[in-house]
Amino acid sequence: MKNIDAAINKASYTLAENAGIEKKNEIEKAMGVLANDGVYAFVIFCKSNKIWNDFSDSIKELNTLFPEKLQNFDDSKLKSDNYSLSDLLFVKEILEKMLTYTRYHLKAKGD
Repeated sequence: MKNIDAAINKASYTLAENAGIEKKNEIEKAMGVLANDGVYAFVIFCKSNKIWNDFSDSIKELNTLFPEKLQNFDDSKLKSDNYSLSDLLFVKEILEKMLTYTRYHLKAKGD
């Protein structure tokens, strides 16, 4: 088994590089949406604020580690019945950790 924390850190670094310091506020808002409203609202928020593409490489990295949980994670899959509640909670937890690490990476880049 691979180190989950290391994989999430790598994905968060990729996100920080793709998004850049100028999108720090949008990423923090996305984190709030995820925490308060859930995974599907997070995806909609990211797509509507044009930051979803910044997430795509990070999601692909995590998908290779958890293919059975993320199932090529995107909004069209979320609309189907492919996700159980435990899968969505797992995805939410992974995304929250990735966004937390991304905030730290962006803060380090900005200082």
